[in-house]
Amino acid sequence: MNSKQLGDLSEVMVGLVLKRKEADPDDVQNHKYKLLTLRSFNQEGWIDKNYIDEFESSEKLDDRYLCLSDDVVIRLTQPYTAVVIDKDFEGCVVPSQFAIVRPKSKKIVSNYLSLYLNSDRVKKHITLSATGITVPMIKTGSLRELEIPIFTLPKQNKIADVNKLIIQERHLLYKMISEKEKFYQALTEAILTEGKKDE
Repeated sequence: MNSKQLGDLSEVMVGLVLKRKEADPDDVQNHKYKLLTLRSFNQEGWIDKNYIDEFESSEKLDDRYLCLSDDVVIRLTQPYTAVVIDKDFEGCVVPSQFAIVRPKSKKIVSNYLSLYLNSDRVKKHITLSATGITVPMIKTGSLRELEIPIFTLPKQNKIADVNKLIIQERHLLYKMISEKEKFYQALTEAILTEGKKDE
């Protein structure tokens, strides 16, 4: 097994500074897009569609600022979560709090790459290289220099399949916990309401 720097395998691009392209509300020629947000990035490795915003741009945006299928988008601030983009989120604007890692080599599988970027080893390395006192941020230069172990494609695909299953299971558990919380809140409210009637 050999390794390569992420910058040799992928384009690494910072997202859009939204203020630069934000449309004037009175302009009738606005271009509407869905927008990734920090809240939409669950730290367990998926995008929560409930926290996708809308963004109106003064012009048609270049693809370098939009999610494409199989891109890996990574938060530049803690917890530095990386997520693979699927068809559901294609065309979303990526703001400047994120970097887009767009594979340009057939030697790397996106789901394997996201698993590696989300590993404790890489997150520790990223944390040490992050700059800024109040909100430490990763520099794209540090991302480009990350050494990525290159396994054979069949092995990467096996690792990627395991990664998908892990994320699916975490997602199901997250949804189950959320539904339980709603049930407990409704139950508590019903008990309190009933108690008031009995007074």
